[in-house]
Amino acid sequence: MRKIIAFALTTMTPVLGASLGHAATDASELAWQSITFGQSADLNFGSTILPEKVGTNEVTSNGDPVTAGPLVDQVTIESRGGKLANSHEGGTFYYTTLPTGVNFTLTATLTLEQLGPETGATPNRQEGAGLMVRDILGAPRANPQPLGHEEFPAASNMVMNLLRSHTRDNDGLMNVTATYREGIQDPWGNPGNLLSHEDYLEGRPYGDEQPYRMTLTRSDEHFAVTVNDGQQTYHHELAQAPANLVEVQDPDHQYVGFFAARNARLHIDDIHIELSDANTQEASAYQAPENPLVWSLASPDVVTTPDYTLQAIANYSGEFSVSKAGQPIGDKQTVAAGDLFSLPLQITEPTDLVVSFQPTEGPETESQHKTVTLEPLTVADPFTIHVSPAGSPGQAGDQTNPLDLASALVQLAPGGTIYLASGDYEAIEIPLTASGSPGKLKRLTGEGEDVRFTGMVSHNANYWQLDHLEVAGERLIVHGSHNVFEHIVTHSAPDTGFQITSPADVGRALWASHNTVRYSESYNNEDSSGINADGFAAKMRVGEGNTFDHCIAHHNIDDGWDLFNKVEDGPNGTVTITNSIAFNNGQTLNTQPTGGNLGNGFKLGGEGLPVPHIVEGNLAFNNGMDGFTDNFNSGTLIINNNVAIDNKRFNYIVRKSPYGEQLEPAQLSHNISLKLVIPSSVDDSVYGDISPQNWFLQGGSHTPSNELPFDEDKLAEIEALLQQEANNESEQREQALALQQLVFN
Repeated sequence: MRKIIAFALTTMTPVLGASLGHAATDASELAWQSITFGQSADLNFGSTILPEKVGTNEVTSNGDPVTAGPLVDQVTIESRGGKLANSHEGGTFYYTTLPTGVNFTLTATLTLEQLGPETGATPNRQEGAGLMVRDILGAPRANPQPLGHEEFPAASNMVMNLLRSHTRDNDGLMNVTATYREGIQDPWGNPGNLLSHEDYLEGRPYGDEQPYRMTLTRSDEHFAVTVNDGQQTYHHELAQAPANLVEVQDPDHQYVGFFAARNARLHIDDIHIELSDANTQEASAYQAPENPLVWSLASPDVVTTPDYTLQAIANYSGEFSVSKAGQPIGDKQTVAAGDLFSLPLQITEPTDLVVSFQPTEGPETESQHKTVTLEPLTVADPFTIHVSPAGSPGQAGDQTNPLDLASALVQLAPGGTIYLASGDYEAIEIPLTASGSPGKLKRLTGEGEDVRFTGMVSHNANYWQLDHLEVAGERLIVHGSHNVFEHIVTHSAPDTGFQITSPADVGRALWASHNTVRYSESYNNEDSSGINADGFAAKMRVGEGNTFDHCIAHHNIDDGWDLFNKVEDGPNGTVTITNSIAFNNGQTLNTQPTGGNLGNGFKLGGEGLPVPHIVEGNLAFNNGMDGFTDNFNSGTLIINNNVAIDNKRFNYIVRKSPYGEQLEPAQLSHNISLKLVIPSSVDDSVYGDISPQNWFLQGGSHTPSNELPFDEDKLAEIEALLQQEANNESEQREQALALQQLVFN
């Protein structure tokens, strides 16, 4: 039987929203306390922080730490971590817990003693301080902080009376801003939430000699804020912020108090809170705005075979129809969002068609129309087209008279193949209108031994196979779906070499999905900042069903694989990585190891979003950071039958989610961790559903203590191979493949 266990547990996680007991309704009986939580609130967070203040996130009164108890007469909050982000906050909060059946007015005199970086950096407007009410707390930051631990995002519906920098320049001025967020359903955050900033007092001085009297009020209908600068009171109604927005994640409690985030020190005195019974109006729950309607033709307007299939696709469900000269052709078809509409036609002469789409969901209610003129074109063989760098339009497209690539992309029929002769090719875009069809993939293949693209390859089409191609000094970007990529080599790109992603605002139904990458390699990629370029990435708006198998990523300045996603976009679909190798990342063939947080082998998420990626049968060795890292993916990762050797920090790190029992933990089975050649005192740090058939490092030995699946002779072979000198990229690749064969055979 399996059980939930942890090795070198890296978080301390109470249940979110926990309080000291049922909140009192008499203001004099309220218990107040402090908490530091949220992303970038770690003890070692140092971005734009003076070294001597790293880790300072505290609430004091007369210089002494504040403890839980009655409201004190004055406090100082200093925060050198956290952030005010679009979807979540991190910082230090002095607060009390109230029932949601209570209205309040919180009043105090606030002196903003310091705001913004003291290192000479300019403000990024992620720093601030003021009054806040929110519907849930984040988990308190870990103190002491285990190695590898970082705080997860803490998303809430909230209202602030916020003091923040006037601009992104160090002009010594601040704005007073009425801020609220709604649309958060989950503590890790939700796409499409609303964050509203309304500056109602701008360009005002702050400092030790400039106090402001401020309030935050909740009424039955909405919220209101005020500020008095010693001469005048400014009042702002947040009429669009309904009173029940703080009843979403924790319907019973609201958390009210004072906060500071990132680089701020706030002194508060003369604090009062007035309570009254609430008769809260039940405003409708916030609905995230819908993506705009996107619908497109997915077939060419050049017809090279009489048997032609008209195709279209949309990001909302609806009904497609086609007409010619006002007369319908074929039956209307109801098509789900993201599915392909197709209509077989016989086209022997120029034909004008109107393609219509009537959405049955989404923001548009009117029928949409596109006019397309289908032009027959006679070509020698639309199923077999030869191309060379010296090819030109109008040629037959055979080996003797090759076409240029742009013409071939237009002329190729579904199920056909473009053969590329050896040589260098410029940047290309394969548009959505050049798509193949289900069961009839179009193919672009290298016929010669040395087929190289020296410009970006932008693949926006569906139903293609690309194979035996090199992309040198540039990137291969995939926006399309249902494609196969085999024997692709990308290297020396100015960013990630091979990336599956999607444009913003196309909607999840059109995110790049069901792409398969096999027997491919990406290496030596480095961006100008030296921190972002990965080997392979499936990140930022990635749909379901993308797979990498038997691929190799090495010598990339950042990660081998990166599956990052952002709260603002929502979680990616599940990505599967099998039988692949990541080694020597965090450096390139020309750049020495960079250190810091760069160089993971397999980075499996981001920003706390839960995604059940599958990682099986892979090898990670000698990477500059971690071999396999959840990267704060709170979902049910499947991590099975992998081997990690001599990665600089953790071989495996899978953190405990701070989001309580809302999510099932990762599942780990038959994984092996070895430290053989590179000295390291770092144990594995894993939490989840961990089977006994794992061999993780704890205290320099393996846990469980049963024998490794490798005997002494096999370990000696592995160590010898790791120490074997490899002088160039080719030898290093062969060494990695030999190591893979050794550890998995």
